[in-house]
Amino acid sequence: MLRCFISGSNRYSHDPGFHLNRFSSDFLQRDQTIDRNHQLYQMSMSNDIVSHSKLRKRHKVKGQLASADYLAFFPGDGQSELVVSEHKGGRIIAFRNDSKTGQELIAGIKPYGVACLDASRVVLVDENVGGDKSLIKILSIGDDAGPGGSVVAEWSNNSNNWQPRGIAVTKSGQIVVTNIHPDAEERFWIYSADGQESMSFGRAQGPADLVFRSPSYVASDEFGRILASDTDGNCVKTFDSRCRYVAEFGNTTGGGDLATEKDRRLSRPMGLVCDSRGNVIVCDSGNRRLAMFAPDGRFLQTLRQPQKTGLNPVDVAMNSSSDRLVFSVHDRSDGFWKLVSYHYACN
Repeated sequence: MLRCFISGSNRYSHDPGFHLNRFSSDFLQRDQTIDRNHQLYQMSMSNDIVSHSKLRKRHKVKGQLASADYLAFFPGDGQSELVVSEHKGGRIIAFRNDSKTGQELIAGIKPYGVACLDASRVVLVDENVGGDKSLIKILSIGDDAGPGGSVVAEWSNNSNNWQPRGIAVTKSGQIVVTNIHPDAEERFWIYSADGQESMSFGRAQGPADLVFRSPSYVASDEFGRILASDTDGNCVKTFDSRCRYVAEFGNTTGGGDLATEKDRRLSRPMGLVCDSRGNVIVCDSGNRRLAMFAPDGRFLQTLRQPQKTGLNPVDVAMNSSSDRLVFSVHDRSDGFWKLVSYHYACN
């Protein structure tokens, strides 16, 4: 069912031509208490963003516009290293701490989802153009991996209906991969870090609780939950650490006034991330906003909504230890991509 092998060393050099401005400024202050079982929710927060700094990411790679389709942060106290997957640019780039210059970890691929296994390993989805099937690859970027990164393992799935997109790493170190193939029987696959398949869940057809139409993005939180956005289904579904369905939000009615009803509805949700309290921040692409929901799915507030028409948030990443939140924006009017950074205060 699965093939896994160790490949030879592939080294990539530092890319001096990729620049971003420094991260700075505070953005959101809020007070909140929550028990670890998610039973008590008390929330008070400001209505909008205080301030922010923008990170410009506008350049071309071989005549094509670069992209910022998937984002991830390395874990660890004091770490603030952002990893960006550029599908159009064909590479994975890391921005160490507040560095203005990105380091190319690997190039010559067609990456989609990216996540960090630990402080020195990145796991990603490679479309593997020209190959038989898409691959899951693990990069080592430790001191012995050279200035770029080395592919230390890669594997695929023997299913004929295999089209992986999103990827996440759970608190226990398991790798969750989404499968968007329209005829797929399984929508999510769980692997160990050595590529061993442990289980699959989610369906293209069947019980409504388990059905996903296009799960392109997936995340995991501090409590072991797995959350996935169903872009075509206009919702987010949550599963516990044993991959059992818990709840969904974004496409259901809950009464209340029309404004509240409009706020709680998602339109083509894409990237999502959880803060240390279990709150869920979703790139609500169709509504052009970052929307924030409580762990139980209650709408809390819109964190950010660009004023310019055509700006669509795509993915979002957070590093809780450094209180940094970054999301990517695609400007459909001119084709450019931007990274926008905030200091996320969770008191």
